[in-house]
Amino acid sequence: MDSTQKHTLTVPDSFGGADHGVAVWDRGADQFAARLRKVFKERRKWAKREGVHCYRVYDADLLDFSVAIDLYEGAGPAAGERFAVVAEYRPPKSVDPVRAAHRFEDACAIAGVVLGVPPAHLFARERRRDKGGSQYVPEGRRRAIAYTQEGGYLFELDFGGYLDTGLFLDHRLARLLVGRMAQGTRFLNLFAYTGSATVHAAGGRARTTTTVDLSQTYLDRARRNMAMNGFTGPKHSFIRADVTDWIVREGRTGHVYDLVFCDPPTFSNSKAMGQRTWDVQRDHATLLAAIEKLLAPHGTIVFSCNLRGFKLDGEGLARAGLVAQDISKASIPHDFERNDRIHHCYIITRAADRKDAPHGR
Repeated sequence: MDSTQKHTLTVPDSFGGADHGVAVWDRGADQFAARLRKVFKERRKWAKREGVHCYRVYDADLLDFSVAIDLYEGAGPAAGERFAVVAEYRPPKSVDPVRAAHRFEDACAIAGVVLGVPPAHLFARERRRDKGGSQYVPEGRRRAIAYTQEGGYLFELDFGGYLDTGLFLDHRLARLLVGRMAQGTRFLNLFAYTGSATVHAAGGRARTTTTVDLSQTYLDRARRNMAMNGFTGPKHSFIRADVTDWIVREGRTGHVYDLVFCDPPTFSNSKAMGQRTWDVQRDHATLLAAIEKLLAPHGTIVFSCNLRGFKLDGEGLARAGLVAQDISKASIPHDFERNDRIHHCYIITRAADRKDAPHGR
């Protein structure tokens, strides 16, 4: 049962210091604190061993504390600092809203202590599970820029962002895969967001990179991410465009690409798209058929999406002369293993008997 007033919970220090007294509402908060401490201890060791600097620590492990907690170790200008995001899954209507608010408040207070994150570096969000995806609602629009690293590359974070910090942590392995595949390729990043996959491709010695997104804000950050890592100059292009329109136009130019990374949103009805909407389940086969026209001989598409119930349209791909290898399971990192539907990921290539593949220049 919830208390009508707070009581003090003793929480051991994760770093060997003195115990902490944390004022909490819920009598079950001690179970949450114990679980978070246990997982954090394991994740810290794993992250150090694997060279991971930002990772998920907790993901609704206990029914009463249905939150996701991500930890970010600072790098570059933020070296030595630590940041965390506590995102609440929207509670069912059967749960008393006051009780839910108290539990979320407790989760934030305990997370800061267990993870060693100061209050100014802890950011709280409500995360609503909607049809087809998630909607994030920050606690307040306070811009908070910091930096972390992944795979040896520096990335800018904005903890006041509406959707995410700028780095989708569950796609870490997909980005590392892109880096390994990129050497000597003409790389194309569609729905590029903040360009993290482009950074990995450039670091993997791609011959050229092209980064396409509808948002100028994201493109500007993608350019900064590239520049911070020393990737500048004419071989790196940044294009603001509606991706689906741009693919059709680009297909008429004769330009081709050896490696394409495509991680579209689940749904979009952006004003910049006019009357059109985007639905990844409805539209992905048409999108991939259009991308096929941009592929160089023996080109590859790495396609990913976050729709939990996504079903790949194999017949639609076959009509476009494409075949897909499902690498979803292998692309989900250790810190997201609790949810094997966090995303879907595929390696897509032309079918072996395709006769009319376009010729590269």
